[in-house]
Amino acid sequence: MIEGVPLEKRIYDGARAREVLDNEAYQQAFADLKSEITEQWKSSPARDQDGREKLYLMLGLLTKIEGLLQTTMETGRLAELDLAHKQTLADRARAFLGGN
Repeated sequence: MIEGVPLEKRIYDGARAREVLDNEAYQQAFADLKSEITEQWKSSPARDQDGREKLYLMLGLLTKIEGLLQTTMETGRLAELDLAHKQTLADRARAFLGGN
């Protein structure tokens, strides 16, 4: 998916994204902000199209941020699996060739 980015970098970034997503303060702040925006949108007058559009865009941006963090975390997990697989293949090759 991310060609040219070393596995170690993907693993590092994935771990950092996981720290953010697992952080209780982030989770609470994110949920509160989503709720606040949603409530403002619900209570806004229908004639305030500009205000409603801005709230809609804010909510979309929050969703996008969360999605990017999720993707980064998953990319890191896949990189971990890829690295483990490569290590296993290298270990098998060494064993087959009589190495350490």
